[in-house]
Amino acid sequence: MDSEVKWKAVTENDRSFDGCFFYAVKSTGIFCRPSCKSKPPLQSNVAYFDTAQQAVDAGYRPCKRCRPDLIRYEPVAETAERVKQAIDRCHHDEDALAEAFSKIGVTQHRMAEIFRARYKLTPKEYADGLRIQEAKARLAAGDESIADIALHLGYDSASAFYGFFRKHAQMAPGEYRRMQRSSGTHADQVYRTYETMLGRMMIASDSGAICAVQFEHMANPRGKQAANALTDQAARQLEEYFAGKRRRFDLPLRPGGTAFQQSVWEALGFIPYGETRSYKQVAQRIGNPGASRAVGMANNKNPIMIVIPCHRVVGSNGALIGYAGGLEIKKTLLALEQTYKNVLEK
Repeated sequence: MDSEVKWKAVTENDRSFDGCFFYAVKSTGIFCRPSCKSKPPLQSNVAYFDTAQQAVDAGYRPCKRCRPDLIRYEPVAETAERVKQAIDRCHHDEDALAEAFSKIGVTQHRMAEIFRARYKLTPKEYADGLRIQEAKARLAAGDESIADIALHLGYDSASAFYGFFRKHAQMAPGEYRRMQRSSGTHADQVYRTYETMLGRMMIASDSGAICAVQFEHMANPRGKQAANALTDQAARQLEEYFAGKRRRFDLPLRPGGTAFQQSVWEALGFIPYGETRSYKQVAQRIGNPGASRAVGMANNKNPIMIVIPCHRVVGSNGALIGYAGGLEIKKTLLALEQTYKNVLEK
């Protein structure tokens, strides 16, 4: 990994580089993780090490703030977990959620910082993900009225719920219900949630192919909750990808979508590991150069995230936009690929 890449990670306190390297400050005799929030050192005063043990062997002491000598050090993990549990229990009741938050003992601003650092999204984004997931499940499950679903999820009016649902599902609740009813029962689909370095992810298979890989907060599982050899294989390949040991996935895929969406998702598979393409470039690849906006919408609806690399599509100026999993996760994935790409090419 280039020293300038490392220095940039240190100055930006980039957590995605934690474990990739450690840095030591010659004037203090202390070594840290890249994410350490301590006072930035002079670049000329920094030494880099691949492992914590190498830094210790060179005579440096571990920082007491970021504790690089520990495999995992997350002093605010308990607070983040308490916030998550409160949202899990009370996401449909704003008053109950506010009361649960008040008992955690930190300010709303600090709570949001802690939660985002651990889960790569804000408490509101996580709560909205749970609400839309529950709304979709209720719409697909039976004949419960849309007004009753809105009331159950804590909305004072059907119009507020319609606005929320359309924002997150890009369609009206009634349209979503009709679409689900016309798509069948998904009797062969199974799904399971797996722990990953970026949080919990739902992996689903249907009739011998992977049909969904999504972050838990945005998943809409169907079928039977159970693992099988294929979902386990996908989880192992994701683990290898996160560890820098896999660049391409070897899995049978069956994403459900329109013919246009399918063409976009197929094109994404040709973007090389560690590189990016603009929406316009993807549109040109599928032979429809004027469809950049439609490509962006299809990109956002990709049901098999990471495996179909929609995170590698950026704005025409290189800006990180349009990722359903959240921009922090997109940034982390691109940084991870660039890091391991640089390592393997040296």
